[in-house]
Amino acid sequence: GKPRLGSLDFLDRSLGKGQAQYLPLFAEEGWDPERVTGSGERTYDVAMPPGCDLVIANPPYTRAGGPGTAENTAWNPIFGSALSRADAGRMQVALRRALHGTAASLYAGLGSAFVVLAHEKLKRGGRLAFVLPATALTGSRWGPIRALLARDFEVEWVVVSHDARSRHRKANLPGRLYVGFSESTRIAETLIVATKKAETQSSADGFARFVNLRRNPDEPIDAMAVTRALLALPAPAMDLGTEEIAVGDTVWGETLFVDRRKLARTSWWYSTFRQGWLAQVASRILGDGKLPIGDVEFRVPVAKLSNLCDLGPYHMQVKNPTHGLFDIVASDDPTRPGHSALWHHQAKRITSLQTGANARLRERRGVDADRQAAMLARAGRLHVASELRHAPQRLAAVLTDEPMLGVRSWITLRPRKAGEGEEEALCLWLNSTPGLLLRILHANRPYLGRSALPHELARELPILDVTALTPVQKQAARDVFESLKHKQLEGFAQLATDPVRREIDHRLCRDVLGQDAPAAIDRLAQALNREPTLTVRH
Repeated sequence: GKPRLGSLDFLDRSLGKGQAQYLPLFAEEGWDPERVTGSGERTYDVAMPPGCDLVIANPPYTRAGGPGTAENTAWNPIFGSALSRADAGRMQVALRRALHGTAASLYAGLGSAFVVLAHEKLKRGGRLAFVLPATALTGSRWGPIRALLARDFEVEWVVVSHDARSRHRKANLPGRLYVGFSESTRIAETLIVATKKAETQSSADGFARFVNLRRNPDEPIDAMAVTRALLALPAPAMDLGTEEIAVGDTVWGETLFVDRRKLARTSWWYSTFRQGWLAQVASRILGDGKLPIGDVEFRVPVAKLSNLCDLGPYHMQVKNPTHGLFDIVASDDPTRPGHSALWHHQAKRITSLQTGANARLRERRGVDADRQAAMLARAGRLHVASELRHAPQRLAAVLTDEPMLGVRSWITLRPRKAGEGEEEALCLWLNSTPGLLLRILHANRPYLGRSALPHELARELPILDVTALTPVQKQAARDVFESLKHKQLEGFAQLATDPVRREIDHRLCRDVLGQDAPAAIDRLAQALNREPTLTVRH
């Protein structure tokens, strides 16, 4: 009757105080696991010794939290195979107790728990090599794991794929996307190799190597050739330096060398872009507020979004079947009962900087009216897209024609001072090439071609510091917005050729930021437009 977590029973907190570190699994039940072989069944002690030299894992990624429908509000996919909801609940309590006080999170998923297990069992100087979801490099729930790796390990290699190919499911062959390394996965993945520091070693001197593959090797011989090319790379000469990965006439990708000390200071790691040049540009914007493109440097004051704006409610606070305050109906008819809301992100209907409501919020009966009124008071006109499918969708932010709440696909932003022209300036920035560059860099990348910005990440999103603009610049932003607000944009996949997007970029830089260099900003747009994450429809 005791909840069992498999290998995670080897976590220190699962073993308990005073337990032997080399403890066979299921020992207290009085039986040992059996292994079926060609010559019969053999009994084994399944144990994990302390002081491991090497831990290699492609752990399960399942995480807590299910769809927000009425029948699934209590569903927990971590224990989806449990026949009894009561059993699943007991197992979740046991897992939460085992992970309490560690860097792992149920909402990051089981992969984070296995990283903690490896950390506990590795000896000093031992290595871990893990395949994890790509969200481990930027996700807010993965932040403690990144901090753990930056603090206690020398991160050596971080490998990601930008391969846009897919393999459809066939007889006896699972489907897959080549943006992952697992045989049958359809999500983006990363491979991390790191060495646990010696006890007396506090410095993180040296460089981590971020490998951005254009193509994921199909055959073992190709993978071995790429590995040899990587191991033969010269020692890095500078931070954020790059080297091509070439085998003969084939270029497999690029390696970006990053000072390890930076890994503890950034909320994102450097594997979002196939071209290292874009990471260099983004680092300059975030580091000293300058946007360098060739010989041109724009001054771009940057601040965290949460320093300038309050965020609207989390969508489950609005419409959760059990705890939400409202019912929501998809409709753009203003004569229907309810309060205006912005819900789905419809690529074919939301095509311009200014848009209208596409849903109605209706007060749920039996809910405290004061709570409903307090939530409606958090309405605003500026909304940022919480999830983007870059290729078809056209807007990363919109201004609505009246204040309303954004739900699920949109997060409402309310500038605290709400100075004239500030909302317009933010809307232009978030839809511009440099604004999109920082968003993609900062957001989750669960699939190639998408970026997810949950509330936790949205608060930390670096945006144009509109409070640093002069009244003249703010008025210019308002004038630009008014002249462009009804023009139809094309999808982000046409970033470099869309005439409206080019006008947003040129006029934002010239009229608002005071930098008249259209060729330079066009060069940045062309480079970003070559990134698969902007053009792939996965």
